[in-house]
Amino acid sequence: MVRRVAQGSAVALVLGLLALLVWKVAHQQTSKLPEQVAQDEKPLAPLWTRKRVDTSGTLSLASLRGKVVVVNFWQSYCAPCTQEARTLAQTARRWAPKGVVFVGIDEQDLRSAALKFVHRFGITYPIVADDLALTGPYGVTGYPETFFIDRHGRVVPPHIVGPATAKTLAEGIERALAE
Repeated sequence: MVRRVAQGSAVALVLGLLALLVWKVAHQQTSKLPEQVAQDEKPLAPLWTRKRVDTSGTLSLASLRGKVVVVNFWQSYCAPCTQEARTLAQTARRWAPKGVVFVGIDEQDLRSAALKFVHRFGITYPIVADDLALTGPYGVTGYPETFFIDRHGRVVPPHIVGPATAKTLAEGIERALAE
């Protein structure tokens, strides 16, 4: 009898936890940031501080306030990320004298793999490490994805899903500079 009560309690506990999990997944808040950007609402960029991959220390988005920031989410083993990497590196160098800062957000890579990618493509802009903590607040659905942040810390169109081109980067930078 005691054994059946214990088994029944264990089953009830597992079912309760399962129900809680299902409810949490069903009611999980997903970022509306991409939709807000598409509707030209210019939401504030989610703030962050992350460890640097390319050097020691950390970098915070708040420290870049007053500058136009191009934020690119990527992974070293992502084929479309490889496709856009040289374009990003060249565009970052071209716009740096105008106060535009590129930041790469490396997702779920070993530091050695990320550094190999950075060196391979001649990336000189800051790279920070992230383990999916920023993908939710930014509404990232895949890699690569690029966001443009104006001098006031607002995300402005366009939001690029997939590989960025020199043209789409220039359009986003010019839009952010004009805000």
